[in-house]
This record gives sequence, structure tokens and C-alpha cells, in this order.
Amino acid sequence: MSANYELKTEEDIEEQKELDKIQILPEIPSKKNQYPKIAGILLIIAGILSLIFWLQFYSIDVSYIEESGILSQSQKLDPDITAEELVSVLKTCATIIIIISIFPLLGGILSIKRKLFGIALACSVIGIFSLGILFLSSVFSGIALILLIVSRKEF
Repeated sequence: MSANYELKTEEDIEEQKELDKIQILPEIPSKKNQYPKIAGILLIIAGILSLIFWLQFYSIDVSYIEESGILSQSQKLDPDITAEELVSVLKTCATIIIIISIFPLLGGILSIKRKLFGIALACSVIGIFSLGILFLSSVFSGIALILLIVSRKEF
């Protein structure tokens, strides 16, 4: 007989079988819902749509304003406005909203990672003011806000 021999009882054999069964079983999926991930994707889409929409305003020049009739429409409100001033106003508004559009992107990343709930929520609220194509950015940010509020325990 060797010195490494050990005596096993039926109970030991049964315990080993139970341990083998436990190791074979697949992992139980977590009960976390996918709302934060969906909200994050919506926020990222909202931020990208808003950025694309407002970056277009940097290509507008004075000749386009004069030819399209935008200047005549604006002069009904303020007769003293010039095409250069109108281009300047549009580019200033575009700059402000492009800065605002960065927040939904940040909120989307935080939401997907399920970190910093308060900041993700605040970014979603700020994203409502991003005013993208046909207000889709605002709608997506609003839906993401609702999903984040519903899933606040997931963070």
C-alpha cells in the first residue's frame, strides 16, 4: 500500500458527485434589465444627431443667406439686421448647442457602463436641449431620461 491512500466512504463519494454537478451547471444570468444600456445607446444617438445637424451651420456663408430669402424673412423682424450679423448669430447658436450635444454622449457612455447615475441623469436632461434633426435628439434624450429613472437601482 502507498502512503497517499485515503479511505473514502459513500458520503464522500456522494459529496464529490454533487460538487461535479455544480461545476457542470451553466452560470445563472443576472437579473439586471437592459434599460441603462438602451438609454445609453439612445443618448449616444441623440448626441451624434445633434452634432451632425448643428455642424452644418458652420458651412453657411453670406451669399447663401442672401440668395435663399432668409435675410428678407429676418428683416421683417428686425429691419436693421445684415446677412453678416445673421450668419454670426447662427454660428454662435450652433457653437452653444454643439457644446450641449457633448453631454448626451457622456451620459450615454456612463449609462452603458452603469456608473455615476446622477451625472448620467443630468446629461440626459441637458440632452433634451440639444434640438437635433426634427427634434429627434430631444425625443431620444427624453426617452433615455425615463429609462434611466426606471432603472436607477441598476447603477
